[in-house]
Amino acid sequence: MNNYNSIVSILLLLTSFLLVSVSGQFGIPKTVPISLSQQNGEEMMDVSQGSGSGKQGFLSDQDAADMEAIINEAKKDVETMAMITKMKSENKEHIAELQTLSPAEILGGMKETLDNMKLIEYLFQDKQRAVREMEKEGMIDKAHIKKYRKDPDLLEQDTRRGLYFQFISLAVVGGFME
Repeated sequence: MNNYNSIVSILLLLTSFLLVSVSGQFGIPKTVPISLSQQNGEEMMDVSQGSGSGKQGFLSDQDAADMEAIINEAKKDVETMAMITKMKSENKEHIAELQTLSPAEILGGMKETLDNMKLIEYLFQDKQRAVREMEKEGMIDKAHIKKYRKDPDLLEQDTRRGLYFQFISLAVVGGFME
């Protein structure tokens, strides 16, 4: 029980700024299979660690494969690509500023977001409890509390969208998506 509360608290703190209204449905479905590939995953490993072993740095082979799968699926998604185009045109200064981050910092942010995307599965096993915990941590805007209590699936969707947007934004900043 303590472990669950710790995981929930950590996830809630990391995603607190992600609960924004999103009007479009974009991204990859929960059921997209993730498979190991030796192409872009290797490049990500080399940038973050200086070696291709996948065991010494913070980014495992599985992390790289999962990131590659999300990026590849996102590249196929018309709405995601439209979002990227809009983001690039409307936020050029912010993107340029973020591009001064080191590749390790960008990959670290992508890994943290990926980990949170995986934790969502665990957090929302009990959707009502997830709403209570996120509310308790102050992660839900007071204007949205009633809506999310009534429809915890909406909170899950909004949280997933926020994490997806964060991951894609970092992938763009890191040059993994054009």
